[in-house]
Amino acid sequence: MSQHTTNIRAFADAAASSADEIVRAYCGMVAIELVLKQATGLTDHNVPAALNVFAHRFAVGDQRGCKVRLNALSAQLSNALKAISVQGKDGVARFAPAESYPYIRYTRHVTDGWPAPSTTHEQAKTLADLVGGTRSYLATKFQKSL
Repeated sequence: MSQHTTNIRAFADAAASSADEIVRAYCGMVAIELVLKQATGLTDHNVPAALNVFAHRFAVGDQRGCKVRLNALSAQLSNALKAISVQGKDGVARFAPAESYPYIRYTRHVTDGWPAPSTTHEQAKTLADLVGGTRSYLATKFQKSL
C-alpha cells in the first residue's frame, strides 16, 4: 500500500471532478508526483524527469515498449508546462519551469486581462489533458492508483 494513498486519491478525485483546467492539471500533477516520489525517490517537483526515471526502472521486460511512451509523455508535459505564463516571484511574467509545476498556481489567464504573455484556455486545456492522459497511462499500464 502506498504511504500517501489517501492524498493521492484526494488529489486524483479533485483533478477528475474539477471543471477548471488549471485545477485539473495541478491536482493531477500532485497525484502523479506523490506516486513517483514513492516509486523513484523524487525529491523535488520535477515530474517530467521523474517519469523518465520511472520509465528506466519499471518499463522493462514485457513493458519495455512503455519506455518510449513514458519518455514521450515526459517531453509533452515539459513542453506544456513551459507554455503556461505565470506571475513570477518578482512580479514579472515568466513561463512555468518544467521542473517545478507548482508555478501554475500563479497562471496569468488571458481572460483575467493580463497583457502578453498570458495563458489561453487552449494552453491550459492541453496541459490538463496531458496530465489526465499520463495519470490514465500509469494507472492502466503500471497499476498505479491515479
